[in-house]
Amino acid sequence: MLKYSQQANRGDHITRKIDRVHAHGETRFQEYLFFDSAIHGTCYSLNGDLQSCASDEALYHEALVHPAMLLHPNPRNVLILGGADGAAAREVFRHPGVEKAVLVDIDEELFSLCKRFIPTWGESAFNEPRLEVYYQDINVYLDQTEDCFDVVIGNVIDLNDWETSTSSLYNKSFYNRLREHLNEGAILATQAGALVPNELDAHLHLREMVSENFGFIKTYGYTIPSFYHLWGFILASDSEMEVRPDVLCDQFSTTSKARGVYPHASGTLSLAAGFALPSVVHRQFNL
Repeated sequence: MLKYSQQANRGDHITRKIDRVHAHGETRFQEYLFFDSAIHGTCYSLNGDLQSCASDEALYHEALVHPAMLLHPNPRNVLILGGADGAAAREVFRHPGVEKAVLVDIDEELFSLCKRFIPTWGESAFNEPRLEVYYQDINVYLDQTEDCFDVVIGNVIDLNDWETSTSSLYNKSFYNRLREHLNEGAILATQAGALVPNELDAHLHLREMVSENFGFIKTYGYTIPSFYHLWGFILASDSEMEVRPDVLCDQFSTTSKARGVYPHASGTLSLAAGFALPSVVHRQFNL
């Protein structure tokens, strides 16, 4: 019996039974594994970290994308950082007012692998004439482009070591560079790792980097079953936003109805509830 083991944190490992291996190898940038799980369907991992599974990828991508999109009054231009599977772009295009979405990911080979082994996840987005894809380092793209954006979705891989090259996608200079390409009232939403009460160092460090460049910052969470964690996301803007769950519940519902957008896997109520974090997590932010 094949198994896949992933280090969940400094004390725990998650072992998964593999029913079938679709592909395993390395691109120029990272190791990949596409496999079938009896519980979660087709899944893929990068550098040993699970990225998404068919059973609940919609939960993850809806939680990543829709809070920022629903909070912005008119998101027309959207930047997506990472996300070669196309699922984040798929959720962005559910909002009919989007005029252009730019997807930037350095690994062109990974796009091809995702289109081959999980084609339905991003098929609708990749067929969109409003989508522009750049196979570039995100920092290089930001240095070269003159575009500005209303919403930015950060879907880059997990950061387990601040000394690796990946840290250039999470540090203060990156967010300072990103700010130069934001329209007034722009909103950033980024995945920000597991919210484990006894191991929040990485999340807290990322909050610090973001808060040095944005006036408003908020952590929210959503349980992703295949991750076996309450997963953290960060929302940031220079504009103050009302993010009490009761207010968000009404706003998300009203805006989703007005746009004809409904997060079918999560629902607007549970997305709003994600802004009510457990006290054991929230008090570590020293707010």
